[in-house]
Amino acid sequence: MVAKFTQGRRERKPGSTSSSSSSSSSSWFKVPGGAASLEDGSEKDVVVQRPRERFRPAPRELARPRAKPYRGNDAMEGVSFVNSDEDLEHLIEESRRKGTKLFVEFGTAWCDHCKGMVSSMVALGKEHPRHTFAVADVFRTPVLSKSVVYTPTFWVYDRGVKVDQLVGSNKTNLRDRAWLHLA
Repeated sequence: MVAKFTQGRRERKPGSTSSSSSSSSSSWFKVPGGAASLEDGSEKDVVVQRPRERFRPAPRELARPRAKPYRGNDAMEGVSFVNSDEDLEHLIEESRRKGTKLFVEFGTAWCDHCKGMVSSMVALGKEHPRHTFAVADVFRTPVLSKSVVYTPTFWVYDRGVKVDQLVGSNKTNLRDRAWLHLA
């Protein structure tokens, strides 16, 4: 009897003395000149199964999903895209001067969760046009975002002073926090 081991379980060669699984015998082949010596000194032929293809390439009709826009359209109504530390400092100063709130999302261009939250920021910006909503890339604002550990992180400024912080990409939590500060 010749046995093989596949993925941690022992299977028997089709056609051996005990009952076997429904494997096709075409996947078995003899190793040319291969023999295994047994404890009693006799030799048996080595029979192995052809390796199965482990990873198959994806079919061509499955296209890569489209990337969500993050920096592609800076003209989104209701939200400002921050390009530098100076731009963000200007928005904070404007919030202080006008006596309004400023919501800032700190994220990165490669973070899908950050990209997904931009639409929520746009919706909040349209609902509350008196207040300012901004999206800042942590790599473009290294000085002001040096204490940001996780992305997306949301900071809330009231009259130029940071009063709250929210970490994560939960849209409901963001809307609740906006309701808390803007009500």
